[in-house]
Amino acid sequence: MLTFKKFFATLALLLVTASTCAAAETNFEPLAAGYVEGEKQILMLIRDGNDGELYFMPFDAEAETGAFIKFDRKIYDFYLNRDSDGTFSPLIFVMATPRQSDPVDDKLGVWNGDTHLIPVYALFDMRDGQFVFDAPNFYSGEETLTPSHYHSNIKNPIHDRLIKTLITKMPLLHADVEAKGLQLP
Repeated sequence: MLTFKKFFATLALLLVTASTCAAAETNFEPLAAGYVEGEKQILMLIRDGNDGELYFMPFDAEAETGAFIKFDRKIYDFYLNRDSDGTFSPLIFVMATPRQSDPVDDKLGVWNGDTHLIPVYALFDMRDGQFVFDAPNFYSGEETLTPSHYHSNIKNPIHDRLIKTLITKMPLLHADVEAKGLQLP
């Protein structure tokens, strides 16, 4: 239970500082969550009470940090679609995170104050029902949100865990959305 209290305290801090927020009084509502009891990562689906926008929020309790990723059906359903060869397409999205103590990824993406906006190109596979990541597997571009080539490795272990949380917890988030009967765009 302490983990979830820390989660909501950190969520409040992130909501005030993240670039996805128009103002400090933005009101976010948790809608669904994908997590495994005892693990330190959770994926939430949240709604901005001011404009109704949806966001994914992977959170890592160990690092006491999270990220915002604007909801997109392609991201939500990424693991349900394989190409004709049976492989998955790369998952591409922009992740907003607070400044990290390790500056190794600071040149990736762009900065908006202390909010780091990182374009992500994530490679993954699924074997025996489990997501697998054959390193290197997460890439980005430098000094842009729309790289023509994702050629820079994402190296910060916190960013790595947040991306893996988004990917590995998505089926659990789907299950919670379905159990709650939520209708998503």
